[in-house]
This record gives sequence, C-alpha cells and structure tokens, in this order.
Amino acid sequence: RRHGRGMPYWNVGCTGISVLPLLRSRCSPLPFVSGECSGITPACQSRLWCLLGRSGARTRAGTLPSSPARWRCSERTRGAAAAWSGLRLARVHQAGLHIQLDFELPEEIAVGGGTALFVCGSCFSPEARISSLEFVVGGVPQPVMAHGLPRLEVFRSLHPKLDPFATRGISEDPSSSADPFLRSYRSGFWGIVRIAPQGAARELELLLRAELESGRTVIAEIARVRLEEAPSPASTNWPGTSAEPSVAVCMATYNPPIDLFERQVDSIRSQTHRNWVCFVSDDCSNPEAYAAIRRVIGGDARFVVSRSALRRGFYRNFERALAMAPSDAAYVALADQDDAWRPEKVVSLIEAIGGAQLVYSDARIITRGGELLSDTWWTRRHNNHSSLLSLLVANAVTGAASLLRREVLDYALPFPPAQFAHFHDHWIALVALSLGDITFIDRPLYDYVQHGGASLGHAAANQMPTLRERLRQRGLRERVRMWRLHYFVDVCRLAQFATILSLRCSDRMTGSKCRTVERFIYTDRSLASLARLATRGARELVGTPETLGAEWMLFHAFAWRRMLALSARDRPQRRLRLDAMPPTSLIQQPGHGGLHNSARILGDKIAPLRWAISEDAPRRVNLLIPTIDLRHFFGGYIAKLNLARRLMEHGRRIRLVTVDPVGPMPADWRRTVEAYSGLSGLFDELEVTFGRESPRIELSRSDTFIATTWWTAHVARQALELVASDRFVYLIQEYEPFTFVMGSYAALAAQSYRFPHFGLFSSQLLRDYFRTHGIGVYAAGAAVGDAASASFENAITPVDSPSPDELARRRTRRLLFYARPEPHAARNMFELGVLALARAIEAEVFQSGWELRGIGTVENARRISLGGGASVDLVPKVEQREYASFLREHDVGLALMYTPHPSLVPIEMAAAGMLTVTSSFDNKTPESMTAISPNLITAEPTVEGIVAALCRAAVASADVERRVLGSKVRWSTNWDDSFNDELLTRVLSVLR
Repeated sequence: RRHGRGMPYWNVGCTGISVLPLLRSRCSPLPFVSGECSGITPACQSRLWCLLGRSGARTRAGTLPSSPARWRCSERTRGAAAAWSGLRLARVHQAGLHIQLDFELPEEIAVGGGTALFVCGSCFSPEARISSLEFVVGGVPQPVMAHGLPRLEVFRSLHPKLDPFATRGISEDPSSSADPFLRSYRSGFWGIVRIAPQGAARELELLLRAELESGRTVIAEIARVRLEEAPSPASTNWPGTSAEPSVAVCMATYNPPIDLFERQVDSIRSQTHRNWVCFVSDDCSNPEAYAAIRRVIGGDARFVVSRSALRRGFYRNFERALAMAPSDAAYVALADQDDAWRPEKVVSLIEAIGGAQLVYSDARIITRGGELLSDTWWTRRHNNHSSLLSLLVANAVTGAASLLRREVLDYALPFPPAQFAHFHDHWIALVALSLGDITFIDRPLYDYVQHGGASLGHAAANQMPTLRERLRQRGLRERVRMWRLHYFVDVCRLAQFATILSLRCSDRMTGSKCRTVERFIYTDRSLASLARLATRGARELVGTPETLGAEWMLFHAFAWRRMLALSARDRPQRRLRLDAMPPTSLIQQPGHGGLHNSARILGDKIAPLRWAISEDAPRRVNLLIPTIDLRHFFGGYIAKLNLARRLMEHGRRIRLVTVDPVGPMPADWRRTVEAYSGLSGLFDELEVTFGRESPRIELSRSDTFIATTWWTAHVARQALELVASDRFVYLIQEYEPFTFVMGSYAALAAQSYRFPHFGLFSSQLLRDYFRTHGIGVYAAGAAVGDAASASFENAITPVDSPSPDELARRRTRRLLFYARPEPHAARNMFELGVLALARAIEAEVFQSGWELRGIGTVENARRISLGGGASVDLVPKVEQREYASFLREHDVGLALMYTPHPSLVPIEMAAAGMLTVTSSFDNKTPESMTAISPNLITAEPTVEGIVAALCRAAVASADVERRVLGSKVRWSTNWDDSFNDELLTRVLSVLR
C-alpha cells in the first residue's frame, strides 16, 4: 500500500516488512507469541491484527459466506514476519477460529447517541477449548453474554459419519478437517455489542477475540457494518399562530384501506388545534395505493408526503416518519393510517402533558364497519406507565394515542436495529419514561379500528393464559422449547433495548431507573435479580395483571439459560439434551407463537418471507428452494440449480432463495455443490439468500418467481401480491400429495397446483399424469394445460455402456437395492423391497455367488437384515463422479417408486447394464418404461409381483447382449439438452 505522497506504508513484501520485528523488539518482549503487547495500546493491537488479516496472509479468512450468515476462519498467527509476505505457516490453520453467525447482522446501522447489536452463533478453535470470549469494538473489549454452550447441529454438520450420542471415548475424528478433536459441540455463543458514538467514522469493524486454554489469543473479524448518517429534519411553515404550540403529526402508511385512510385524514383535518403539519412516510405502497393516498390528500399543504424507495416494515417506517419531524416542533403526535381521531384529541393531549415527556389516552375499539367492540383499551390489565421495569417487559403505551415532546426524539432516534420484533411505541415510551414521566388521560380520544391488517390487534395485545392453561398447554419438552424461544426473541430483545437506553439516557435517568436497567441487563448473572423477576411473575398470575405475566415467561427463559450452562458437557448426551440453538428467526411469525406445535410448524413452513419492495432493486428471477442440505442433495436439487445456470446463461439475474431454515454447513459447501454435473462455477454469478434468516429480502416489482416444491409454491403465490407478474413458474418433479399420508400436508400440496402458474414437469410421464387426471394447469382441459406447461428430462449420471466381455468375465453377481428407509422417502417403498428380497432369498432366487448391496440411505445403518442370516450391505453415499463406476459393478437393480414419476435411479441402473426391477403406477406401465430401456422390468407393486420380476432379472442377467443393448437408454444425460434453448424460450416468456 502507499500512503501520502509516495511514502511506503506497510509495503507488504518489500522493505516495509521489517516493521514487525521492529515492533516486536521495541514494544514488547514477545507480543505476537504471547498475545500480550505491553507497549502497544489495545486499539493499536486491534488495528495491527486487522491489517494482518487484510494482507496476503489472510488465507480465506474473511469472506466465505455459508449458511444463515458468514463462515469465517481466522488464521492470524503471531511470531513470524514471513506472514506479512503472504507465506502460510504450518500452524496457521490449527490456530484458527471457526465462527458461524446464526443471523445476518445489518449491513448498515445508525448509531446516534449509542446503539447495540445482538450477535449469536457458534465459535470454536480446533486447537484448544476457548476459556474466554469477547467482542472488540474500536479496540475496546466487551465480554459476550454466553459461550461454550451446546450446539448439537453444529457438531452433526462437521461430523456426519459420527453418531453424536455414541462419542464416549472418542477423542478424534480424522475425517473432519475443520474439527478433528471434536470441539464444535460446545461452540454456542451470543452477546449484545455496545456501540458508542463513532464520530466521523463511516464503517464499524466488529472483532471476536478468544483466549484459548493453551494460552494463545486468536482474533477474528466477524463483521463490517456501514454507519448510516442521521437525516436532518426538514424545516416547515407552521399554519397556525405562535400562540398555539406546533405539533408534528407523524403518520406511517402502507397500502392503506382507502376508505379508512380517508376517514383518518378527515379526522386530522377536523382537529380543533390548528397549528399542525402531518408528515406521511409511505412504505413503498403499490402504485395504485400510493396514487390513492395522493388523491385523498389532494393539494392540502398541511400534509407532507414522502415515499420510501424500499419497503421497511412498520417499525422502520415509523422511524422514518418521526425523522421528518422538524426540530422546531414543540410536540410530536403519532398517527396510524386507519384510525379516527376525535376533534379535541390534540388539544386534550397538550393540556394534559404538563411536565411529563409523553402523554397518551384511552381508545375505543371498533370494527371496520364501526361496530363498538370495547369502550376502553384496558379490558384485561392494569394500565401502568410509571414503573420502568413493567414498561420494559410489557408495553402499556399505544403510539396512536400518544403525544410527546420533540426533545424525546433526540434520544429515541435512530431506533434500535430491527433485529427483533420491536415496536416503535414501546421504544418511544421507554425513552420518554427514562427521561422523565409519562401521564395518561383516562378517556378515549380516538377510535382504534380492529381488523386483519393491523400490526398488533387489541385482542393479541391483551392476551394472557391463566396458570392452569400454562400448565396444561404443553408437555415438558415443548415447554423447554418455548423457554428457549422466549430467551432469544424476548430476553435478548429487551436486553438490546435496555443496553441502548443505558447508552443514551443514563445521564438523564434517576438512580432507581438506572439500577432497573442495569439489573435487567445482568439478570442472567444474578440470582437476586432472577428471584425478583420470579416474585413479580407470580404476583402477575393472581388478580388483574399489569404486564400479562411477562415476568413469569421471562423468569422461565432466564432459568432455561442457567440450566443450559449447567448441563453443558464435552459430548452430546441422550438423556439431557438442552441445546443453545436459537430459533430460525428472531422475528417470529405473528400469531404462531401460541399454536399447537404441529400446526405452528406447518404454519411457519408456508408463511410468507419478509420481502421488501425497493424501487431501486434490480430485476431478478427468484428460484425458491426448501434449503441447502448436503446430506439430502439428490437429483431434484441438481435439476433446480442447473435450471438456474441455464437461465443465467440466457442473461437473467437469478437469486437462489431458501424458504426453510438452513442449518450449519461446512465452509466448502459451495465447492461441494459445484462438483455435481453441470454446476461448475455456479456461484460465480448466482446470488444466494437465506430467506428465513433474512430480516428483509430486497424485491423489485418486476421480479418473478420459480417454485420448486409445494410449500415454495405457497410462498411464491403470496409474493405475487407484491409484484407485477400474475403467475410463477412451477418446477414440478413429483405429484407431491403422494409423499404424505392423507392429511393437512397432502391437502396443502394439492392446493399448490391450483395457484396461477406455468408447469415445468420433470418428465413427460408426470405431465401425462396431470393431463389424464385434470390436475393443475390441466384443470381447464388438455389444450389449456399444454399451452401452460412443458416437460424436460432430469439428466441422469452419464454411464459408459459395459462391454459384453466385461459382463461375461464376472464370477460374482451383485444386486443393488435403492434402499431409503427414511419417512420422507416412503414412496420408494423400502419395506416392500425388503419383503420381496427376503422372499426371493427363501425361494433361492439369489443363491451363492450373489452379493446384495444397498445405496441411498442417509442414516448411519450399515446392514439390512433379510432374515435367515441373509442381509443387504449398505454402501455409504459416494461422490457423483464415483457413482457411475459404482453402478457398473452390479448386474441386477431394484429401485421402486410408487408415484407417476419414473425415478432417475432405475434409469441410471439400466444405463449401467443392470436388469432393473421397478414398480408400475397408473400411466407408468411396463410399456412406457420399456420404451426408455428394455433393461427396465416393471412389476406390479406387490410382494409377489416384485419377487417374480427379481426372478426374471436374475435369470436374464446372464444374457450380456441384452444388457448391453438395454444400456442405451432413451433419456437425457446432459443438462444443456434437458434445458434446451427451445424449452428455455417458453420458460422465459413467463419470466418476462
């Protein structure tokens, strides 16, 4: 690098390399060996290691994204100037930290008077156990809240060949280069990072420093966050006289019901207080809704409308609206888009505020049609607005009922980062009470409209189960799961609020309020604070509550945290399986928290992703896939990714979006995926977004979607409401209701074919099944369905045809069974295959000289018993490049499929020269399968039918000429042929 006018500055590889020995000799005896730089300030130490990380010695240490967030391996060593010239030392890899964040950190934050980030993930060192862990911000260390806690899924991802509950006495796993000494199990960590005002800095560097039991110190960079400049409030001309205090009415809108919006605007116009201006922040409403907003407001100069270029959500949109309030406003009032104010609302609030920082009123609850539901908001709980702890754990202040002094915004803005399900009125109320007092008007001054579009309804805000309901609600396992959920989404959320309050308002707080905030922050380290929380929680369960039992819920969450620490062991345990794995998102789907567990799981599966419309976003094709799981990476996923590759080759910008939670993955997962047929270099251009882990997914109104499973079709259908396209492309690789027992999942899978889509079928047989039965695009007839669909063939693994001499020379015959005992693979009829093989053994179909093998399972089993001492030896999953050679070693195949899709495995077996027994289904007849290859022997799916077919295959396996002829299968072996230009032209016409 060069600095200034040609002066050498850290000129790596040249004379500047001598700086390290210089620092070592003059500033510390052994600074880079011991980790203690006595002559260098902590801030300077941090900067030195940052520079070291950016030099040539940074061996893939900082930018290797993986699942939910980023996988980073810190390989910063101490003790050799050679590292500065880019040489990689032998100890570098062993000294690294393996860090994976569970949630993406915001790319940009506004600090204001101070803010805080919640960081959660896994961190371990292959070299030694971590004795202490801390964040480093600006050279200042901050201890994490927890580390060294159990993470079973991290252990499983790095040791797929080990049974985690059978590791007693095992100290090493040579097959895992990332974790050879099994240290990944106790890797869970989390904490709140305090960020003080950063001055003129434009970027924040967040480091993680680990002290190892070996005495070494290792530092890793885990994030770089851009610092956002706070917007300057615009000036305005107040319409009233100086005798009336100026009021900035801040309204947030998003696709408002226009009749309700018009009524709300009229009610603001009718205020008896005249010196107000209404600042409307529109959250990127669709063009029709925004045009209606402008029409309702008309030319009224008292309304200032600003439309956001991207969808922010109600929390950030209210922040934007409040930032529009002029600095010379005396008061600020918040307004929802669909309520109705009484004419005296503003006047009454100003008269009542007195010396308080905020005043709010009661409200009437009405339906959209005007029917009175309640003449007060406070139907279930006491209204307490003087206790900071009560207000922290359960908000009592409704934003639409509030008026606050303008100075409150100097402390409240910018809002805390939107990592959790924060509410704007909760945060504003906490700031106001920290600065002074809050007062209340015990009469309704507006009508709150209860309807489905409300962010938080009256009923939900006042819901509280009784003690008996709490005890009868769930079993112990489900209760513990809920305690863990509440810890991450509630305890950590409130801890973030409390931390930012401490940073911004401590100089204005009374001593008791400061102690309240600090006690809550450190509750998980103080038994006294935990006991106080339990006492308050027990009180809440008797009589009329004031916090709806929030303390009781928090008490159990904190107790779970303590039990987790006490249960931590070096190896997983079957009996006590507390785990530090957080939920898939810190922002829970509304209304799902109190559901029965099985209903909640299904609801979460089809819930919309958090799309955020942006007018500046590039146009993308969003390929929706369930997840990325290398253990279950079979032909269906290869088809999806090859479709993405071919579309990119035709000039489209493709984004892969997962709709299920994505667990931990090895750091080289991209390289592993790219090793499959057709996928080399895929991730050079393909964007990847982990949908459930992303708080906001940028979306253009011109975006289009490709669904690849029934539940991704539900997500795509919901996303269509935000974009201009009226249908999505549906990659249909199975009639998916057949993959479930008849019930909720099967019903929702069948429903997915009724959504507006273009059907892209993975075989003509499957397409014919839909045509024959009038399913999906064929519901309106064959002609309509043919125009709205196309078919392709999943490219099978290319297998060189065996020669007759090769087959004739074999002395040992081998049968290969596609054995998938997992419940999700029930359509492969594992049990029927085992019964048929057992019967065939009894009938001496496979006598001595035959070996029976099985492939396909992802379980750890090694053998399938067939009774009478016979068995099938299971072969572990092999790489795709080895798969073709492996198939050629066999003579007879057994691969069943009880669905209309022909399945790829029997076709690949036939291509390898095997006489392959498969099963019929509906239009998947012996004739249609023989048309693909005469090596396919299609049997009725019964024990007798499969046994008879196996007998025919065993006898005919000696006919080597037939087998060689049948290996010339009529099926695609190349993905460019599968997704040919003609087919892509049809697909692209839908994705226009």
